[in-house]
Amino acid sequence: MGNLVINGVASSNGGTFDDVIVSGKGTVNSEIKCKNLESNGIAVFKGNIVSQNATVNGTATFHGSLSSKSMEVSGSAKFLDDVLAENLHVSGNAKFGGKVKGTEILLEGNVSVAGDCEAEEINIHGTVKMEGELNAEKIEMNPLWRCFIREMGEQQITVKKVNSISSWLKPFTPTGLTVDSIEGDDIVLEMTTAKVVRGARVKIGPKCEIDLVEYKDTFEKDSSAVVKEYRKI
Repeated sequence: MGNLVINGVASSNGGTFDDVIVSGKGTVNSEIKCKNLESNGIAVFKGNIVSQNATVNGTATFHGSLSSKSMEVSGSAKFLDDVLAENLHVSGNAKFGGKVKGTEILLEGNVSVAGDCEAEEINIHGTVKMEGELNAEKIEMNPLWRCFIREMGEQQITVKKVNSISSWLKPFTPTGLTVDSIEGDDIVLEMTTAKVVRGARVKIGPKCEIDLVEYKDTFEKDSSAVVKEYRKI
């Protein structure tokens, strides 16, 4: 199939390739199908992309949808359409303009999502802003700085503070999660501000401010947490 390699300043049409590598300043004007996609420089991809592995080490803008078995962003990436990746790892900066769907998602950098985000398992150890719904069978979150999510749901949801770095950040920058509603089976929260928390087994920990908790089986509240109203359903 051959490779598409851009080292200088250039533009190219898309196509079917083994490897697509942009190390300079490059624009690919149409759809790409490839085994490996690697952006090390400044890249613009104008068409849809289907790949096995995709990596952004530099700066990249994706105008079309992206579907990949593995997607890793350690640089800066902007996705204007939907992203489907079995394994998605962001340790840099990423802005998703559409929906994000995956099997395992790890967000360690600075991430914003305009649409819904769906996965079997999602781990968040950075800063996120999600304007849609976050749905996963298992959600583990350690907010760094202040995080905003409109709605969270599914089975197991855990939000806890970051011990390693938050202690010296605390005097300077607020950390934690602000969310409209959380719904799941097993819910454990710290540093969370929410309008509604609804679950089977709910534990509200330190530095939480919750307007309403609805629970089926058990409800626990730390003495420092604020829960305006709670009821068994």
